[in-house]
Amino acid sequence: MTEKTLPTSIETKKKFFTKKRICSILITLFCLCMAVFMLFPMYMIYINSFKNFFQFIIDPLSLPKPWTLKNYEYAVESFNYFRLLLNNLVFESVSLFFIVLLGAMAGYTIARRPSRFKRIIYIYIVMGITLPTYTALYPQIRLISDLGLTDTYAGVIVLYVAAGMPMSIFLFNGHFGGASSELEDAAKIDGCSYYRQFFSIFFPLSIATCATLVLVQAVSIWNDTTFTPLVISKDSAKWSLMTQLNTAMGRMIGQGTRWERLYAIAALCMLPMIVLFFFVNRFLIQGVAEGAVKG
Repeated sequence: MTEKTLPTSIETKKKFFTKKRICSILITLFCLCMAVFMLFPMYMIYINSFKNFFQFIIDPLSLPKPWTLKNYEYAVESFNYFRLLLNNLVFESVSLFFIVLLGAMAGYTIARRPSRFKRIIYIYIVMGITLPTYTALYPQIRLISDLGLTDTYAGVIVLYVAAGMPMSIFLFNGHFGGASSELEDAAKIDGCSYYRQFFSIFFPLSIATCATLVLVQAVSIWNDTTFTPLVISKDSAKWSLMTQLNTAMGRMIGQGTRWERLYAIAALCMLPMIVLFFFVNRFLIQGVAEGAVKG
């Protein structure tokens, strides 16, 4: 009986591993197809940005023959790329600093010093994640106008920080709420004050959450085309890259669209976010998982 059962068991294991291998191959092929599908637009943008107008019209899928940098020269000179890039860096750096710092402090207080009142405030703030951006557009215009921040960098930054706080508090509350209470007890025994506990112990342990928040909010701010041109600034010198890209596209549509130039501008606009992603991408999944432990 044992001799008959043994071959059957081996055959069952072989069938199981065969099915598992087939499933693994199918999943791999599906992921490769999705990767090609998602990377194809980037291929089109970067390849055609090195072509002249006639090469793009004749064969937009082939490699450039010859390669040219005239489109990038146009992007740097006529598009005023470096000036707009500086605007973006100011918006990004200052906004992200306050989003991370204020969100971490609020999330820590709510998680480590809970109360019914703080819980109500937390729910009220986090509900902002579900609020569509355009529903608050008119109140934001009135608020910035009343504060005298129209046509200023500060007005744009204030709105970006306010828009990023719900997600920031949500992630940090989940992270600090799941932290071990032994760390806090040990800090109290060593005589650490409430602020010292946060800045010296808990905040340095939230690197993954910070990286996740920075990546998500940086992409959101970088791609914004509403707050800067329509709500705050009428001065094109204070616009962002994406705002100017939309404007340039609108101008070209009426005069004959030069797609190869737009591709070069788009390629330069995407480059900083691609670099940022490679730096913080390993923290992304870890930070999201930590932030979702408690809500």
